[in-house]
Amino acid sequence: MDMTVTQIEPYPKGKGRVSVYLNDKFAFVLYKGELSQYGLEIGTTVDDRLYERILNETLFKRARKRGMNLLQKLDRTEADIRRKLSEGGYPQVAVDDAVEYLRSYRYIDDERYASEYIRCKSSSMSRKQIAMKLREKGIDKEVTEAAFARYDEELNEDGENAEYELLIKLIHKRCPQGVESLDHAGRQKLYAYLYNKGFSVSDIDKCLT
Repeated sequence: MDMTVTQIEPYPKGKGRVSVYLNDKFAFVLYKGELSQYGLEIGTTVDDRLYERILNETLFKRARKRGMNLLQKLDRTEADIRRKLSEGGYPQVAVDDAVEYLRSYRYIDDERYASEYIRCKSSSMSRKQIAMKLREKGIDKEVTEAAFARYDEELNEDGENAEYELLIKLIHKRCPQGVESLDHAGRQKLYAYLYNKGFSVSDIDKCLT
């Protein structure tokens, strides 16, 4: 379906770039020189053939490169890459193409990300906290559960035992003289601290009784 360029305005996040609107809706971001390359100005008709040219010759390649750059210094989740690319003015179709490209080479891999995050954080965070953080990062619940299962297998021990050891470690850190030295108010404060860290009531009771 043919579309019409209805607005061209400076792109706020980068010099030399402009936002192009088709049929009064934001479509994509180009450099000013690319407007001439594709003959775009207000009133220009953009048919399917021209739109595909812009995608294949420019936006797909640029989105893939941007995705690669985002991963140079920091491993990221698929959701994070999608968010960054969308914020960069790439249309959804270019975001999807870039994500598929990165996924095909395993440059992004949510299962790997979840596994590495669990290994890194299990010594300082409860399982509940880790799951919450991974959910905030856009990791599916099923992926997180599978990553925990693999982690437990690697440890060759029950995951709850590993978490119980962390709980004891935190109690000792907060109360080096032992829970016996705490009065009622102190126990309640410690209980609230551990509960807010995501530990189960039953495990906390075992350690504080």
